[in-house]
Amino acid sequence: MTYVELHCHSAYSFLDGASHPAELAGTAAEQGHSALALTDHDGLHGAMEMAHALKPLGIRPITGAELTLGDGTHITLLCETREGYTNLCRIITASHWPTRRWAREGWAEGGGRQDPLDGEPSISLEALEPHAAGLVCLSGCARSGAVASRVEAGRFPEAAAAARRLLGIFGPDRFRVELQRPFWRHDRRRNRLLAELAERLGVPTVATGNVHVHARERIALQDAMVAVGLGKTLDETEPQRRGNSSHVLAPPERMAERFREHQDAAEESGRLAERLSFDLTEDLGYRYPGSEDPDADSKLAALCADRFAERYGARRSDSEAAARLDEELRVIRHLGLSGFFLLHRDMLELAREVAAEVRGPESSRRLLPPGRGRGSSVSSIVCYLTGLSHVDPIANELLLGRFLNEELTALPDIDLDFPRDIRDVLIPRVHDRYGRDRCALVAAFSTFQ
Repeated sequence: MTYVELHCHSAYSFLDGASHPAELAGTAAEQGHSALALTDHDGLHGAMEMAHALKPLGIRPITGAELTLGDGTHITLLCETREGYTNLCRIITASHWPTRRWAREGWAEGGGRQDPLDGEPSISLEALEPHAAGLVCLSGCARSGAVASRVEAGRFPEAAAAARRLLGIFGPDRFRVELQRPFWRHDRRRNRLLAELAERLGVPTVATGNVHVHARERIALQDAMVAVGLGKTLDETEPQRRGNSSHVLAPPERMAERFREHQDAAEESGRLAERLSFDLTEDLGYRYPGSEDPDADSKLAALCADRFAERYGARRSDSEAAARLDEELRVIRHLGLSGFFLLHRDMLELAREVAAEVRGPESSRRLLPPGRGRGSSVSSIVCYLTGLSHVDPIANELLLGRFLNEELTALPDIDLDFPRDIRDVLIPRVHDRYGRDRCALVAAFSTFQ
């Protein structure tokens, strides 16, 4: 089984990693890697960038992160499934939440946010445990890992307790004792003790390289970044720096040779990589709120039919408008977007209710529409009939293809502009009526006039 690198940092591990994801991807391709995991510190900042850099090169991206625990040690989490990715996002969010002082103490007067950063992200095992599904846990790196650091310090009972705790959270199928070989003193002893611990626990070991740069010439920059992060000179940070080239991305066969004393651990990296099937570029998808409504097609068709006679009556364009409507509804059904149009229409109708309340019956602005579409959406007769647009696409001879076509791979762009007096009341009203998902949606697609 070919070695696969499951522990790799990019420059998104701020002041620690020193290579761009594209540089790591290019070197991985040159060296013959079949897959590569990105596990930056306490975040997924470069995950999508890395995935898109690896895929064209024929390398399978693996998504993960190195998480800081409450006691300052680290574990490595890798996404096996989409559920695992969702849980990893939740864990990372929870780890960063206490670093925002306003999150702990509430909003400052006037709605401003004071002192946005306060402390480093970390999470307790108790907070992590409910979100362990779909994730594979490695026990952490040689220097600060939750298990290895305690073995290195001779605190064997603590190391065993930490490993048993992680095993209890993730289970024997999704927990691995991580071995690294940074060519420091006591490497062999540490790995031997970790392997013995793994055997007692009945779990495999897995070898990782703890990569921080893509090439040897980048080592000096990485050393400088560590010194900047610690606020000391290069000489003063010599014990904290890696001091050799063991953290440079290396070919799989060289890594297998590095772990020749623990061949099973090297091979386990490849076996485990095969299980980590989550693909950030393909497996996320998106389903808009309300997409689950099985009657959305008929509801949208009925809504358009009700407004058709009002808009077009007996005009000569009836036959052209009817044909255009039938074609648009067919394409919308094909793309599964009927609920998407209904959702926007619901938002607009709610905005009309808000406008009547906010502006009052005597206001000179009472007749102004509370929001209307713009851009390519005005070429849609469905948008025109549902009130999302005020432009007649038939009378203005507008072509639909730019806005909506059968080859569409993303949601159509319907921008609704809400005046400030409407928007400020609309968002909490949406939250009350529809829940958080739709509230987030209206906040995203509504803008100030």
